[in-house]
Amino acid sequence: MSIDVFELIEQNYPLKPLRWKQKNEVIETDAGTKRVRIWSDEQTMTWHFNWREIMESYEILADRMIRTRDGHWHLPYEERYLTLHDERYEPFPKYNHEQTWGMLIGRLLTNGLEHAKEFRNVRQESREEMIRSFGLHRTDLNLPILNRSFPEARRRMHSYETIRDRFKHIKLPLLEPSILTHQAKRVHGRMFWQGGTGDPEISMKGICDLLADWRLATDTQSLYRLLDSIHDHFPLANGYDQLLAAELIAPREVQRCVQRIESGGHSSTSEILDTFEREWESNRNLVEEVCYWIDHRSKKVVT
Repeated sequence: MSIDVFELIEQNYPLKPLRWKQKNEVIETDAGTKRVRIWSDEQTMTWHFNWREIMESYEILADRMIRTRDGHWHLPYEERYLTLHDERYEPFPKYNHEQTWGMLIGRLLTNGLEHAKEFRNVRQESREEMIRSFGLHRTDLNLPILNRSFPEARRRMHSYETIRDRFKHIKLPLLEPSILTHQAKRVHGRMFWQGGTGDPEISMKGICDLLADWRLATDTQSLYRLLDSIHDHFPLANGYDQLLAAELIAPREVQRCVQRIESGGHSSTSEILDTFEREWESNRNLVEEVCYWIDHRSKKVVT
């Protein structure tokens, strides 16, 4: 990506590019800061376009694809595709705004269910593939802290599979693989949601990522208010609450730890293991709190 992108934007969009703010990703223009996205897969790009269009409302804005002078929402670029999006930076608050967040998540879930069949390339892992992807088959890692977690991780994996099997008749949503709180920005008091570019998954994992992210930044009562709000906009009864709990129970901390060790990044093994221990304990607390909320809500319904 170089001067060609500047020329492409200037020739096709009703704005003038000025300079890179973040090389190859964020550009300053005479119409404000814009994010450049390059897509290699047209189906993935089209899915992201469609959910952004559907999400847009009075209460919630989305970083929709900016239209060219000719009304196109993407441009061909070196056998790939280029889209342009508004970029915002002010974080959207969490405390006392749980209703707005619940509305967002409810819409993501509703849209994810309604359009789950539109993405052709989605497949679910077999049990064997899942075990391997979680790293639970590893016997060669001479790391006592990690190895000690394997028995409980395998028990958690069994619980995850048991719950998923019990509720296999329930349709799962098609969502981005990771949904995090930093994607929400504030624009004139309204939520502005910045989506990603990842291939969508038939899973509740993205929502669990957001809950984990939320709990680290807030407290237990705020988490309960958020879950109440999600339930207001997307009823979590009849199995979706259990599938949410199952996804939290899945030992993804082990999966991430093994992946980090194998990637050989900048972090030392001790730093990776410290992160693993923090994530393990944090997720343990989150599972307890979410399960308490599920149980408490069920009792309220009964009474």
